[in-house]
Amino acid sequence: MVLLDELGRPCGTEPKHSVHTADTPLHLGFSCYVVDGSGRVLLTQRASTKTTWPGVWTNSCCGHPALGESLRDAVGRRLRDELGIDVDRMAMAMADFTYRAEMGNGVVEHEVCPVVVAEFDGEPRLNPAEVDDACWVSWDEVCRRAASRPDSLSPWCVEQIGRLKLMSPSLRNWFDHDHDGAALDAPITELDVGRQADPLDRSAPARVAGGEPFDPFEAHDPFDPIRDDLADVLADFIAERSAELVGLGRPLDAIAQEIGALVTSGGKRLRPAFVYWGHRAAGAEPHPGVVTVAAAVEMLHTFALLHDDVMDRSATRRGRPSAHRGLAALHREEGLTGDPEWFGTSAAILAGDLAFLWSDQLFDAARFDAVTMDRARRVFTTLRTEVMAGQYLDLRLGGVDNAIEREGDGANDDAARRVALLKSGRYTITRPLELGFALADRPDEQRHLRLRAYGDALGLAFQLRDDILGMFGDPATTGKAVTDDLRDGKQTLLMVRALTLSTTAQRKVLMNALGAPEIDEALADDCRDIIARSGALASVETLVRSLHATAVATLDGLPEPAASALRALATGAAQRDE
Repeated sequence: MVLLDELGRPCGTEPKHSVHTADTPLHLGFSCYVVDGSGRVLLTQRASTKTTWPGVWTNSCCGHPALGESLRDAVGRRLRDELGIDVDRMAMAMADFTYRAEMGNGVVEHEVCPVVVAEFDGEPRLNPAEVDDACWVSWDEVCRRAASRPDSLSPWCVEQIGRLKLMSPSLRNWFDHDHDGAALDAPITELDVGRQADPLDRSAPARVAGGEPFDPFEAHDPFDPIRDDLADVLADFIAERSAELVGLGRPLDAIAQEIGALVTSGGKRLRPAFVYWGHRAAGAEPHPGVVTVAAAVEMLHTFALLHDDVMDRSATRRGRPSAHRGLAALHREEGLTGDPEWFGTSAAILAGDLAFLWSDQLFDAARFDAVTMDRARRVFTTLRTEVMAGQYLDLRLGGVDNAIEREGDGANDDAARRVALLKSGRYTITRPLELGFALADRPDEQRHLRLRAYGDALGLAFQLRDDILGMFGDPATTGKAVTDDLRDGKQTLLMVRALTLSTTAQRKVLMNALGAPEIDEALADDCRDIIARSGALASVETLVRSLHATAVATLDGLPEPAASALRALATGAAQRDE
């Protein structure tokens, strides 16, 4: 069987007969759900002679790909061996499904287990060494059984059904929406483990599968067309607004400086780039008004960062004290009376409010006709509504009393994904793309749908990468302390899956760390080790790779140079190290 490292990548092999113990290493498997033309699902009963989970009813087929074999070939091989069938179609449903289950005798199953849907009409020919029985059941009945009688199905099957039913009402839908077919056909090859980055070593550089440091923009820098003009628009606007502000009172210079410093102290400028390339993807030529709208989005991001640092109680931002910390220090330096921390928090909120107002002023300064501005304004409003909704859901999820105890229904996984998509994914990628697209003359709806699919997939991958860097990144590069998410009780998808996949003792460590006011480096290191060893890191890394592939697949048919630029941005967003 193919063993996996903590990033979910093949790193070696071990004989199948010896791998399953009380300390089973993370390895690669698969689960397949066979459906017929009417949508019925084939359930099977594992042979009573099997070593693991004998006689248990489960999904249609399970197995382990061999080194050098593709997932498609592995699934086809096991379907023929176990059920005597050749399927007509296959689609990837969940590339990232990962589980840990323990039998009564202490034997553990620990797999990254992609879930595949296959199509077959007919009756199987059962191999008695593998399968005792089989039956066709409606998908609704399968879902009801998993919810009401989970003990009647294998533990991995119950978890898979819980997540699948939240993702789609029918398994057949995956044949129409499979954008990760390449993952089915790629041969599974062993990597040179010595060249891989250790996820627990935060000083290690970001690496791709081959192990080499990479620059996603080496061949084509998608920021070039907008970088200088954007900087000029922002600099001129901030200078004018700061002068107006100081005219109202000299002490207001402190607020202006905090906003200006945050805007000019770096940042990826991803959102402005997506505004620009969303406009070009519509087939439009460059327009100076697009840069102004892109600057409005960057100013809105400044508002979000100012408020986000208050909500997360972050000490630093982009290598300098966060605004609420800096303004609290100013309170002390000027010898003002009262609580400096509360002053800093209040002043940072006001600075954020002002940045929000300035984003509106920038947006209104764009020179487009009234119809175009109205169309774009609706997207801008949606963008702002969603990011605030996502922030609230993030706050609320962190306050839920670790509802992870409701295992099996997929609700926690789904909630964490929704927060990631709304709070960051759509705000960073989907809506900026749609905003630029809305500024084009008579934009094509099919291109719009492609951009939305690209944005949602890549946006989620972007936030998941952010969550990974929040735990495993180098603070000197990310500008964020690795204890922040733990201290704030963030129930990111990474943490939700770690709580699901860890042992009872490991889960207790994580639960004690989540939301604790003081987290030292030793406890943070323990949590990182648990997250990595549990398979949670591998599962989220696998999902990021799958989402990246989905995003890139949607770009076919979009005009150049937008398609190439969006491809480069996809690599940079999904594989970044800061």
